[in-house]
Amino acid sequence: MSAPATLVCAAAAVCLGIPVIAASSHLEAGHRAAATADAAALAAADAAAGFISGEPCALAEGVAAAARTEIASCDLDAALADARVEVAAGGPFGTVSASAHAGPPPVTEAPGGAVGANGWAWPSSEPGITQGFHDGYSIDLRTAEGSPLYAPYDGVVVAAGADGGGPPAKCIAEPTWWRGPNYTVLIRHEYRGRVLYSSHNHVAPGSPAAVGVAPGTAVRAGQTVALAGMSGCTSGPHSHFTLSTRPSNAYPDVNPYLYIGGGESG
Repeated sequence: MSAPATLVCAAAAVCLGIPVIAASSHLEAGHRAAATADAAALAAADAAAGFISGEPCALAEGVAAAARTEIASCDLDAALADARVEVAAGGPFGTVSASAHAGPPPVTEAPGGAVGANGWAWPSSEPGITQGFHDGYSIDLRTAEGSPLYAPYDGVVVAAGADGGGPPAKCIAEPTWWRGPNYTVLIRHEYRGRVLYSSHNHVAPGSPAAVGVAPGTAVRAGQTVALAGMSGCTSGPHSHFTLSTRPSNAYPDVNPYLYIGGGESG
């Protein structure tokens, strides 16, 4: 082969190779944007739910920067602990973008709890307790993570979300039990001329809103008001359940077994 012919072939190989390399780099940028969007959305959702500390979108930006990408948009729904993130990455043929969504699973239908003769329902989808009286008349209801938690009686929701409390003494002693803010549902009931307040605690962040529950929502006995989770100070899934004469989820002063156990039938 003559020298000119060799040069022509070499030039052709280079010219053909450049577009292939560029296309491969552009494809890699697309994959990087998609993977980063997933990771950034998860970080933002975890922060919105309180599982990790930090401002959600700032954490998403940190994830993006580490992957040599940028956050194009970061939208949060704090009530649902839901994050939608769009990430942009530079490629040889221009900017490549990808979006991702992270948050609790949607709940379209949930079973109701059985209501006793006195109008009160057992507040968990599972029978039994994992701990008896503690912190006043609090009890821990047996649950599986993600299982429904029920309103024990007809009432109106007065609080649904993080309760604003920090780590209690037991979590200061056992730091691995602290999962971030405790999420609660607090319900006001009127029963035989008496006002009582019930609460579920350690609920999954965003789950009350996912089942249509918010402050001001009227609920019926046995209606799903949240899903069991691992928020707050807990070593495992359960609902820290309280019944009180005060609008509080701490140190209740009413024995719940007199009601949810059917003790006031008739």
